Amino acid sequence: MKRIGVIEIGANSVTLTLNEVEEDGYFRQIDELTTSIRLCQDLIDGTELSSEKLNITLSNLRAFKSMCQVSGAKKIIAVATETFRTASNSDELLNLIKNELDIDITILDVDKEIYYNFLGVVNTIYFKNSLIVDIEGTATHLAWVKDGEIEKHYSIPAGTLNLTSEYNLKDRILREDLEAAKSTINDLIHECTWLKNSSFDSIIAVGGTIKALGRMDRIRKRYPFDIEHNYTLTDIDVHEIYNLLKCKSLKQRKQVPGLPFERADIIVAGLCIFHNILSYTSTSNVITSARGLRDGIIYEYLQDNYDYEKNMLVFSIKGIMNKLNINKNHAKHVYEISQNIFEDLKPIHRLDDSYRRILITSALLHDCGISIDYYNHHKHSFYVILNSSINGLSQKELLMSAAIAACHRNNQYHIPFPQYTSIINRIDIKAIEYIGSILKIAEGLDRSLEGTVSDIHATIDNETVKLEVKSQLDLELEIRQAMRSARSFKEIYNRDLVIEKVN
Repeated sequence: MKRIGVIEIGANSVTLTLNEVEEDGYFRQIDELTTSIRLCQDLIDGTELSSEKLNITLSNLRAFKSMCQVSGAKKIIAVATETFRTASNSDELLNLIKNELDIDITILDVDKEIYYNFLGVVNTIYFKNSLIVDIEGTATHLAWVKDGEIEKHYSIPAGTLNLTSEYNLKDRILREDLEAAKSTINDLIHECTWLKNSSFDSIIAVGGTIKALGRMDRIRKRYPFDIEHNYTLTDIDVHEIYNLLKCKSLKQRKQVPGLPFERADIIVAGLCIFHNILSYTSTSNVITSARGLRDGIIYEYLQDNYDYEKNMLVFSIKGIMNKLNINKNHAKHVYEISQNIFEDLKPIHRLDDSYRRILITSALLHDCGISIDYYNHHKHSFYVILNSSINGLSQKELLMSAAIAACHRNNQYHIPFPQYTSIINRIDIKAIEYIGSILKIAEGLDRSLEGTVSDIHATIDNETVKLEVKSQLDLELEIRQAMRSARSFKEIYNRDLVIEKVN
């Protein structure tokens, strides 16, 4: 295991993330610190970074390096965004950092920034055809991604800082200033020739503006948990929040729940850009991504140094299993039994293959709560899964996986579904009951932890579901344990459960 620090010097802020990388390439973030210094504010009206900004940057980087050293990070990857190329004294900053702190800073070009954002998103969210939007301080990057590849990309020379400054969007906003800003944005968007004629399933947005947008939306909707990554909202949600903020003064915006204090002065500019892109592309589905440039840097590092699992969901699950010391053989066997039963019972549960991601997650991680405590570990499994960074799952799939895992024991535990009605509906709850019942049976059939069941087949009639299990060993204990779920199975499937060993 090694620890790696990634430092990003952006136009708005300087950010450090500390990452712990395991031997199989699985990594998790163990710390993050962001300071808003508006380093590129000087470049809006001039060409030189002020000595004050240089000193503030150096001070922050000194603290970041100290954090890395104390945390045991032997490697630091430091980058600056493309905006710094326009600073006449950028070399002075780089030399200062090198001489004072012995940190080499790589200034990224636009193509590399877009590529790192692409890596951060494509390795953590399943999608087929989407537009990735990254709104920075002085630029907005667009990347059309289809079937896992960048089809086209473009950079608009407008971001939160320069748009705010040029059109007086910091405090109380005049209508004519906002209209002028919108006109400029639309003119710049029109210059991206491929954008108008392209159709996207969704827009996946990264960056501070989008994180703030998502958090404000979750708070106003009383969303049951605060998870930034893979949160979905609509163009109407964006429109409503944008209209709310553009009518407020800076002081009033600072009081809006969910809007970070340090972003209140530039949020209208950021949302103006994003709102216009949504309107121009006629895209209604928005996904917020908490994974971006810094995550992309780590994934590039993994590609160069590790032979890691490329399936993002399996990669996440395996990493969690290793970290929590889960009994892998038992988890795998429970999953295999669950998968076989799920397939055989399709005629009566009528769940398609879109539920397989939920099935594999809940089955392989059903015992993860034991890392907290064995007693009531099914309850612990619920919130461990719900609060784990599992890539490839939507937030609905994450909740359903957690709920199914919590159902794997034969007891009277009830998931508090009413508080999650903004995420799941009656159909989802029924699916949870169907798969949860299957998981109960699978857990019982491997209760001895020996992997004794070699095969299983289900036959269905109007009154009964018969499971025929094969094994070289005696299955009395396993069948007895699995049959404890017969009553709940009857309630859910409206059929009697019969389990028999066959040769």
